[in-house]
Amino acid sequence: MSSLTPRVDPQQLGHLSSPVFRIIGQVTAQPQRDQIIVASPTTGGEMISLTNVRTSTNVNYDLQEWYEFVCRSNDSGDVGFLVLDSVKCVFPPGETMSISGVVALQQLASKFPELT
Repeated sequence: MSSLTPRVDPQQLGHLSSPVFRIIGQVTAQPQRDQIIVASPTTGGEMISLTNVRTSTNVNYDLQEWYEFVCRSNDSGDVGFLVLDSVKCVFPPGETMSISGVVALQQLASKFPELT
C-alpha cells in the first residue's frame, strides 16, 4: 500500500504521476481553519514553504511540530494540495526532527518505494 502513496520531495509536487502522495513537513502557520503552511525539506536540505495546503476544517495542528501528510493534488491544476490524513511525528523528550534525516528518508523512499 505504501508504494501506492509515494513519499516525495516538495520540489516534485508539480510533476507527480500519482494524485496521492506523502510528504513530511513542519506546520509553521494555520491562517485559516482549513489551511496550513508547511515547511518541508528538499533532498538538497533546503526548506521550502508550501502555502496552498488545504485541510479538513475540524483539524487543529500544533505549530512548529512535524507531521507526515497523506495528500491529494488539486484537480483544478492549481498549485497546492489537500491533506487527506496526517500523523504527528512524536519524539522522546529532548529529541527533535533532523532535516538531514528527513532528506535521507526521502532519498531512500525514492530508490526503494517498497520500504516506506
